[in-house]
Amino acid sequence: MKIGVFGGTFNPPHKGHTRLVTEFCEKLGLDRVLIIPDKAPVHKSAEGLESDTDRLNMCRLVFCDKRLEVSDIEIKRDTDSYTVYTLREIKKIYPDDDLYLIIGSDMFLMFSRWYEYREILSMCTLCVASRCEEESLDELRRYSENELKIPIDGLTGKGIIISPVEPFEISSTELRSLLKTGESTEKYLDGKVRKYIEDRGLYGYPKK
Repeated sequence: MKIGVFGGTFNPPHKGHTRLVTEFCEKLGLDRVLIIPDKAPVHKSAEGLESDTDRLNMCRLVFCDKRLEVSDIEIKRDTDSYTVYTLREIKKIYPDDDLYLIIGSDMFLMFSRWYEYREILSMCTLCVASRCEEESLDELRRYSENELKIPIDGLTGKGIIISPVEPFEISSTELRSLLKTGESTEKYLDGKVRKYIEDRGLYGYPKK
């Protein structure tokens, strides 16, 4: 079985996240994708981060495809949360299956600084969502060859797949600003998540 692993803060989960997962499911023929909200982000400041429970609940509202499974594997961990720890746990559950770790190009360009990144590469295929511009692809190829010592031929290298995708039009920070001021987010945010945010008074939205 081919299992995707897609982690993030999901603060909040938006249409860019769901579109990205759907695209990788189709392109790679993934049988299942584990959606894993971060507990304590290693690569980002936790300022403005909503609770583990709220982010987990919002993910469950939007990742509804039967191939997608929202997991609390990182949220319930007592120790520091690193990707390599998560992959080790998943490998114990699915020892004979192929893992595909889905990350954005911004994360890939700092991948050599990830904790035990070589072990990560030994456990899974790294799937990198790239902007479609050729200069973006060239930057990823150079980084892979110079920093990771893995040449990229076209869009693939040993254990690495680069997949061009249309960029999402708004950042999570900008989206949270729209929510705080009560502006429309229909273009970017699933209606069920918007209602959850309104009902709970998240991201500075006036609580009902």
